Amino acid sequence: MLIIDVVKYRLWTPKDEENEFHPMIREHSKEIFGEDSIYFDVKHKLISKSGIGSIPDAYVIKLSKPYEWYIIENELATHPIYDHIVKQLTKFMKGLRNPKSRQNILEALDETIRGDKVLKARIEKMVGSQETYRFMSKLLSRFPKIVVVIDELNKEVKEACQNFKHDVQFVEFKTFVRENAENVRAHLFEPIYTVVTKESKAIQKQLPVGTEATKPRRIGAKTGDTLELEIKTQSYRKYALFYIPKNRRRFFAGYKTNFVLETDIGMIKTRVTGDRRDTPIGDPDGGHFFTAGLRKWYDEHPELTIGTKIRFECIEPHKKYRLTVI
Repeated sequence: MLIIDVVKYRLWTPKDEENEFHPMIREHSKEIFGEDSIYFDVKHKLISKSGIGSIPDAYVIKLSKPYEWYIIENELATHPIYDHIVKQLTKFMKGLRNPKSRQNILEALDETIRGDKVLKARIEKMVGSQETYRFMSKLLSRFPKIVVVIDELNKEVKEACQNFKHDVQFVEFKTFVRENAENVRAHLFEPIYTVVTKESKAIQKQLPVGTEATKPRRIGAKTGDTLELEIKTQSYRKYALFYIPKNRRRFFAGYKTNFVLETDIGMIKTRVTGDRRDTPIGDPDGGHFFTAGLRKWYDEHPELTIGTKIRFECIEPHKKYRLTVI
C-alpha cells in the first residue's frame, strides 16, 4: 500500500508486456535514463554470426559526456526466468559480437533520426559540430550497457542472473494505482543516471570555468559514520569488489592507501584502486572501487545477489571499518 496525502494506492502488476508495460517505460524513459537520453522504440533484431537472433525492446543513447548507449529489455517477472530472460540476454550478447549486427542497428537508428528533423536538430545541438551519422557510428562502435527494466526484481530473477557471464543492470519499475481510480498511477523506481540537484548547480557557479558541472560534493567520514551500498550488477561478485559512489569517495582512505575491514571471516586489508597511472598515491578522490582481499569474503557469502545491501561503519577514519550484510 502506498499512501499520498491520505489517498491510497495499491500495487498493480501489468498482465500484458507489450500493451501495458512497454508504453509505461517509453513514457517515463527520461526519468529512468535522464533528460539527455533518447529512447528508440525500434524493433531491430540482433543476429549472431551463426544466425542466432533476438529483438531487444528498445535502444537508448545518452547525449551528455560520457556518451553511452543501452540495449533495453522490458520484462515482467511472471515470465519464465531461465527460459526467457536469461536466454534472451545471452542472445543479445552473441548478436553484439557480430559487426554486421551493430552496423544494422546504426542504420536503423540513423533512419529514425533522419526522419525526424526536431530529433536530428537536438542531437546536433547536444554533440556540437559532429554530423549525426558520424557521432552515432563512433558511439555504437563501443560495447553497450544492457539494462533490464522489470516490474519486480524478485529472488528468482536475482538467482537466475547471478552467474550470468555479462554485466547487466536491473531497474525495478513498480506501479501503484489509485484506489477507486485505476487510471491514476504512481511509479516507483531508481534512475540509472546521476541527478543534478540545485545544490550542485549552486556549487558549480562558484567553481572555475571548465569544472565538471555535475561534480558531487565530497563527504568524508568520522568514527561511527556509516555507508550503505547496494549490489546492483553481477560485476560485484564476478570481480569481488565494491564500487564507491563519487560523493562518498572520501569515506575511505586515499588512493592505494591500505585500510582494514573488520568482517565475519576476520580482518581484510584492502585499498581503493581503479584510476589513471599518474594518479598520486593518497589522492582522496582517486579510484572508484576496492577489491583486494575480498574474494574469500564473497565466496563465504553466496547469498549476495543483485539488490543485497551492504553496510560499512567507520571505526577509525581512513584506517578501519566494519563490513556487514544488511
